[in-house]
Amino acid sequence: MAERAVVREAKPPVFLFRLFLAVMLLAGFTLAAHADRLDEIKARGSLIVGVKTDYEPFGFRNAAGETVGYDVDVAEGLAESLGVKLVLVPVTSANRLQKLVAGEIDAVVATLGDTVDRRRLVRMIEPGYYGGGASVLLPEQSPIRTWTDLRNRDLCAVQGALWNRLIATRLNARIEAFGSIRDAELALRDGACDGWLYDEAALQRQIASGDWPGFRLLPPDFVSPWAVAVASDGRLATEMDETIASWLRDGSLAALEAKWKLPPSVYLRDAGKLWTARDPDGRFTCRRQEDGSWTLACRELDLIEAQEVVGLAGFTLMLRDRFGIDVTPFYDRYHRAGLIEGLQVTLALAVAVLVGSIGIGLGGAFVLRRRVPLLTPLIHLLLTLMRMTPPLLQLYLVFFGIGGLVAVHGLTLSAFWCAVAVLSFYAGAANAAALAEAAATIGTAPQHRLKRALRLAHPAIMGSSINVVKATAMASAIAVPELVHASTAIAADYGNGPVMMNILLVVYVVIVLAVAHFFTLFERRVLAK
Repeated sequence: MAERAVVREAKPPVFLFRLFLAVMLLAGFTLAAHADRLDEIKARGSLIVGVKTDYEPFGFRNAAGETVGYDVDVAEGLAESLGVKLVLVPVTSANRLQKLVAGEIDAVVATLGDTVDRRRLVRMIEPGYYGGGASVLLPEQSPIRTWTDLRNRDLCAVQGALWNRLIATRLNARIEAFGSIRDAELALRDGACDGWLYDEAALQRQIASGDWPGFRLLPPDFVSPWAVAVASDGRLATEMDETIASWLRDGSLAALEAKWKLPPSVYLRDAGKLWTARDPDGRFTCRRQEDGSWTLACRELDLIEAQEVVGLAGFTLMLRDRFGIDVTPFYDRYHRAGLIEGLQVTLALAVAVLVGSIGIGLGGAFVLRRRVPLLTPLIHLLLTLMRMTPPLLQLYLVFFGIGGLVAVHGLTLSAFWCAVAVLSFYAGAANAAALAEAAATIGTAPQHRLKRALRLAHPAIMGSSINVVKATAMASAIAVPELVHASTAIAADYGNGPVMMNILLVVYVVIVLAVAHFFTLFERRVLAK
């Protein structure tokens, strides 16, 4: 009995000790999870900032290969204000928010326009450090003279640029968004679009470079502040708020504008006046309120007003805000329409390429087996080149290479049909080889020769067809608005790359299964008889 009494007396302290350990561990994990990014940056001794390297004068590589520019100077100033060194990471308009949300970088200083949708995703630093409007680079003889003339026009653009959605929704222009500035430039020179929609400062610099004789610009419009972005609210965001505000007050940002020979920014002029203004008591008009926010008169109210959304859209926004699952097409009409169009284009591409590749395969096999002098060796060489050359390279050679040659004569190649032709020949070359080999195996027996050849070549043709259907995603490289192109545009605006990639995966799996099922039925009902 005594021993039992001792044991009973020992249990409560052990239990309490274990409970105390569990609570402390849980508290430790919680504190770690909510630790401010600023602590991590100072412990690391460096601020990792995403900047562009292809957007002169904001972020570009100089002759020595160093990344320099207006945005780089801003990033250096932010690092200096925190007392740490700066580490630069190259980003693009399409991946800058994804890298920030994924935690690969601490901040983005990459010509990022401040919008309501982006504020839902990341913390935009207030005030903005620059501001600019959009413009359109046009051939001198173009009939487009005003922004309203852009209605129903085809415009080249860069994926992830703020202006793409604005112009598409407000002016009903058709945006052909390319993955890089270089590709957008080439497409405009080749006549693939009526004009190039981009930031006014960048386009003015293009005109001033002398590389665009015979081109002109529309007057700038749609002026928007550019903001530094961090992943979430906290002390890091507050410190950066104060730093940018101090630069507007002491003229540092205006000095950077002059240093990089930028045209006077309307935003910087107006923001400078606003943030240097003082009340009669001598205090800055733009100052912190009791809740820590800036005075409302100094904020972009159209960017902070609450938006009530109900129904399915409201539910999907709840999923995004609470669980980080951002299924953008369910609440964003513009991107939903783009994704539906992308699915339609992908299906049309798949059907056209399947028909084209099988037709080219049959024709190529026929010529190879006939052994026509001169023609057969030529076809054999052509099919070999098609099989050996990567399809993406073929797309660029045809669309930009041949497209540039015919553009001189006033002709324009369709990006969609370029993709169909290239992918059809690429897969058709493999089909021709498979059919020719199958026909050689059969010999010269005339009875049911085609069916027997198709039966033997069926696995190879089926595999080639499935691969080329998946390869239709490459058409996004020349701005064909298929599924990958539409998904990339959404991810560039919202930073929800993993969600959009999973949607893409599901859709492509369904398409591939449908193609495989069709070939299986064809084999059972046609070839097996």
